[in-house]
Order: sequence, then C-alpha cells, then structure tokens
Amino acid sequence: MAAGTMPAAALLPPGEEVPAATRTAAVLVPRWGLLAALDRRDGAQDAPAVILLERHRVVHADAAAAEAGVAVGMRRRSAQAACPDALVLETDREHEAGLFELVSAAVDTVAAGVDVLRPGVVLMAARGPARHQGGEERLAERILDAVADLTGWEAQVGIADGPFAALLAARAGRIVRPGRSAEYLAPHDIAALREAPVGPGWGHRDRPAAVGSGRLDLAEVIDLLTRLGVRTLGELAALPATSVQDRFGPDVAQLHLLARGGEPTPPAMHHPEQPVEVLRVLDPPLVRSDQAAFAARPMAEELHGMLVARGLICTRLRIIGRTEQGEEMERTWRHDGELTPADVVDRVRWQCDGWLTRARLGRGETGAITQLLLQPLQLMPAGEGAAALWGSAGEAAQRAGRAFARAQGLAGEGAVLVPAPVGGRLLADQVRLVPWRAEKPAPRPGPWPGSLPRPLPATVFRTPPPVLLEDARGEPVVVTARGLLSAVPALLRVPAEGAQGLVARGLRAGSRHRVLGHGAPVLLDERWWRPDGRRAARLQLVIGEEDAAGGDHLALLALSREGRWEVEGIYD
Repeated sequence: MAAGTMPAAALLPPGEEVPAATRTAAVLVPRWGLLAALDRRDGAQDAPAVILLERHRVVHADAAAAEAGVAVGMRRRSAQAACPDALVLETDREHEAGLFELVSAAVDTVAAGVDVLRPGVVLMAARGPARHQGGEERLAERILDAVADLTGWEAQVGIADGPFAALLAARAGRIVRPGRSAEYLAPHDIAALREAPVGPGWGHRDRPAAVGSGRLDLAEVIDLLTRLGVRTLGELAALPATSVQDRFGPDVAQLHLLARGGEPTPPAMHHPEQPVEVLRVLDPPLVRSDQAAFAARPMAEELHGMLVARGLICTRLRIIGRTEQGEEMERTWRHDGELTPADVVDRVRWQCDGWLTRARLGRGETGAITQLLLQPLQLMPAGEGAAALWGSAGEAAQRAGRAFARAQGLAGEGAVLVPAPVGGRLLADQVRLVPWRAEKPAPRPGPWPGSLPRPLPATVFRTPPPVLLEDARGEPVVVTARGLLSAVPALLRVPAEGAQGLVARGLRAGSRHRVLGHGAPVLLDERWWRPDGRRAARLQLVIGEEDAAGGDHLALLALSREGRWEVEGIYD
C-alpha cells in the first residue's frame, strides 16, 4: 500500500519509463545475527542484556541494551561502559549461514524455489506461489506461520515489484501494489541503500569508478550522494539514468535502477548441449561441516574446469544433498557475478552445516549426507564477466591453484598459507597467514597512527632479529622519551646469536656496518593506558660495509623496544 497518490511515472525524469520488475517476495528474520549468536551461546537467553559485535563495533543490541544507551556503531569499550551487565557476543558468519537453513526449509514448505540472498534474507518470485495460495496476503500469512511453527522465530514478509522494494517492504511487513514500487521507495532516506540486494561482487571493476578507486563501498556512495544533496531515494530516482551512468559508473547506476523500482536485467541464459553438473557419492557419509569443506573442494574445482572448457561462468547454483534415509534436500544460492571455486566451497560448507544442524536440533529427519550434487542454474558466457587483460588469472595461475589444492588434500588445509591484510601498526601485525582459499579474516578497524607509509619494506620479519646501534664513540644509541636520538648513529653491529634471519641479506653474525644515513625516529604508543600497552620507536637506516669504500648499500627499518634494537624489515 504505497503512501500518496502521485503516479510512479511522475517521479522519473521526462521521457523515462517506469522499469519493469519481477513481482518478488522477501522473507527476513529481524536481527538474525543476534538470534544466531544467542543460539550458539548456551544460557544466553537468560542474560539481562545482549550486545553483538563485529570488528569491535556494535551491530546489534537488544531492547535492554538499547535502553541503557548502547547504539549501533558504538565501540566495544563504550558499549560495555553503558551497559556493564550485558552479555557481549561476536558474529560468526558460518554459524549464521548454517542455522538459517532452518528458515529456508520452513519457507520451502509453502513455496519451492527460494533463493538465499544472505543469511537472514530469502527472495522468491511471488506471482506463482501467490496464485497457488489464493492471493499475496494469504501467501505472506502462510510463510509467517510456517517459519514460526517449524523454527520458533518470528519472520517478516514484504511483497513488491523488484527485490529492493520487497526488502524494504519486509522491514515494515507491507505488500506494495503492482506498479507502485517507485512511489513506495521515493520517501525513504538515501541510507536505505544499505539494504540494496547487491552481492559480494558489487564494486569490483577493472577500471576505477568516479566515486573512488578499486572496490566501491555502499557507505562511501551514500556519503557522497548525501553531500551532493541527494537525500532520498526519490531524489536519486529523479536523476537521468545516462547522467548517473556517465558520472558514477555502472555500480552506482545499478543502485539508481533499484531506487526507481527496477531490477538488474538477468544475464542471458546459456543452455549447453550436455548438462553441467558434478555428483559425488560420499563414503564415509558426511556428519560434520569440516568434512563437507574437504569434499566440496575437488567438486568445485571439477565444476570450474567444466565451465572453463565451455567458456561459461555460473551465477546461480543449486546444491542437492541425499541422506542415509533417502531424503533429498536442495537449496539455491544466487551470487552477484561469477561463483568462483572458493565461493562454491563456502556455500556447500554452509549448506551442509545447515542440514546437519537441522538434524542435531531434531527439526527434521536429516541424517548423514551420502551424496552431493552441484547443478549450475544460471550460466552466461565467460566474456561477460571476464577479468581485466592485465592481472587476470592465466594458465599458470590455474596450474598453481591445482597444485595448491593437491597439497591441501594430502597434507591438510594448513599446508598452503597465504597472507591476508588485517591492519596494525607494526609490520608483522598487518598481515596474517591463513589457509589458501579459506575465509579471510576481517580487517581490524583503524586508523593506525604511527603506521609506516608506503613504500613498505619488501622483507618483513615475523620475529625481528636483534641488532646493536652505536655512535662514533661506541656508546649505545637510544630513543629518548621525547622521541629524539641520544646520539648520531654511526655503526650497526649484528650480534653473534639470533641473526639467522639476516644471513640471507648479507648481514652475517658478528659483522659490522657503517650507518650512511638515517631518518628521524617515529614513536609508537599502543594502549598506553593499559598495563599491556606497547611503546616503541622506528628508525630508517642506510648501511654499508664498514671496511669497504664503496659497495652495495642496504636500507632497513629498525625498531627500538625497551632500549633494544631489532630489524623490523629490509627494503629492496
């Protein structure tokens, strides 16, 4: 029921028509992350107040915590100060995805063919199920009853033209009449774009867009539009589509289309002559989600190889599982862009965990999984989603990927580790080693005052080797409390012990090197208000052989902690 009587066409620029959109039903469980965290923590339901954190920021707070002054976006320390008795929980994406299978299965009892947009939200075409149930109101009632009866959770349903309008309508439990989605969206604040149904691939472009470079961020786009005076979705929809495309690029143009009540045109369907699918009979059967990840990896690689051989990519995947009791379960996952092998492994792991969770909770007859089947439902030519000419993965990268997969299959997931940036002041803290194709850790929130500007050293030591820094008289050089050097550095000595990591760079144990130049020391203060706080100082040095008139010079980054010098990194 849209507010107002202004026709939708009047909200658009002259000459532009209201975009066509599929009649869509959105089902969401409010505060899903908080519900999943409470399910994971035994006895949490009895806590006086509950706070859910992600990256040390509040993302959910129950009514008691909100009444005490806890707000979304607040830092952990401030939230605990406002509500000291609250139970503080951390998000767990894998548990959220697995547990949400209970909701998806409940909706499946009313209408088959639901698509999981993200944990907490499912989308489905509404026209056919509504006709079968006797109307859209009756369809919404049946879905709400099914979720409540089978899971015990309360859900909300919204129906409208297009997925974006349906998602916002679900927040209010509304059914928007056909043709009125643009009118319904118009008064919403521009911040509602945070709910836009864009997948993890949104913002990845081969060329920087006008808004910024690299990956775009919804918060960045919302902030820019607000500063430009675009404060509602109606004002965004009133902008000419060609101007938005030219000024902001294709990513923001997609948001503009959603704000007008439309939906992105689905990719052209491609139907190969032979069906593309991968089937595995599992012996022994799957009873744990970590077994699912191990089984899914070769299946994802095989599926990817079949698609590459045909010049196709998959944007929508159906996962089918069969159990010991003969039950067959299936779920469809949609994705914004190509589903890579790593994406497929993640979704199989999440899905199997959800099916097994149903069995553990006694909410179904699901037993051990004996078969897995992967069926791509939406295929498109690879050229429509190809990477850039330079920097794209070629045959060499694919061979390396197959070698890594074999190594992990033989020696375990930890056999191949890759660096993942997480943020920090010290170089060793900025990168964490994680298993190849495992879920990357979330970056720790910055900023990081005192962090080293680029260019960074090419070699970083996980355990910095010790060195001695002396002045011309042979006295140790230290950094004072005011951040000044006690004397001009003249000599760097490598001690006889603990210099194993420096040998490869020509810094042998017991060697002496002249200091040819140095920068100004930079103080680092971390958590100075706590007993475990760290205080250090950085110093960039250029050194050369003590007895050589010329020769090679070496630039390194020295770190002073508690009066002792270490080599944090070496420049190439």
